[in-house]
Amino acid sequence: MAKAFRHVGIVVSDLQKAIELYRDFLGLQLVAEYSNLSGEFQEKLVGIKNVLMDVAIMRTEDNNRIELLHYKKLSGKKREPVLSNDIGASHFAVTVKDIDDLFAKKDKFEVTFVSDPLESPDGFVKVAYAVFMNECIIELVQVLDERAKLSGGK
Repeated sequence: MAKAFRHVGIVVSDLQKAIELYRDFLGLQLVAEYSNLSGEFQEKLVGIKNVLMDVAIMRTEDNNRIELLHYKKLSGKKREPVLSNDIGASHFAVTVKDIDDLFAKKDKFEVTFVSDPLESPDGFVKVAYAVFMNECIIELVQVLDERAKLSGGK
């Protein structure tokens, strides 16, 4: 049985650009960076021979982690366009303080919103899907009513 959420891993095409985006747009903190990971352990862990990768660990205000992975050799295919109904991980969600502020500065960070921020029918949250670096969908959620503090309301 799972004890706790540990992190989500996101493969990115440009690690430094991703670090800047997650730090400067979402306000996450860079807590660790690992360069040129390779060798038998890494190959076994990710299931890719001759792997060479860099990793950055970002931290949210509530101490959760987002792991940004850049495969320097043998990078995978890019989904184009990035759609929420593709098989596999669809998106992950983060709680934000002010979704309208993020929406206003999206162009500066080359973030694409699927729609303008929307208030949920129950009025509990304001929400939008945002596509980062044309690679990953992140659901941005601003809590308007404490009953929606957690997904599912519980």
